Amino acid sequence: MPGMPNGKSAGVPCIQLDENLACKIFNHSERPAVCAGLQASFDMCGESKEKAMFYLTQLEVATAPTCLSSS
Repeated sequence: MPGMPNGKSAGVPCIQLDENLACKIFNHSERPAVCAGLQASFDMCGESKEKAMFYLTQLEVATAPTCLSSS
């Protein structure tokens, strides 16, 4: 992620979002493939910003890498 050399953890806002939560690098070649491949749909966005943010948070949590610990 440009500007986030260690990646973006779930729940941490992307450094590339402006004050209106718009992507600052939307039409730039450095935009990550994962962002470019994310296609918005009504199921994702819902009827409000709150519903959309809830969905995206759940998506981040569900796709976050898991740490395996050895005992």
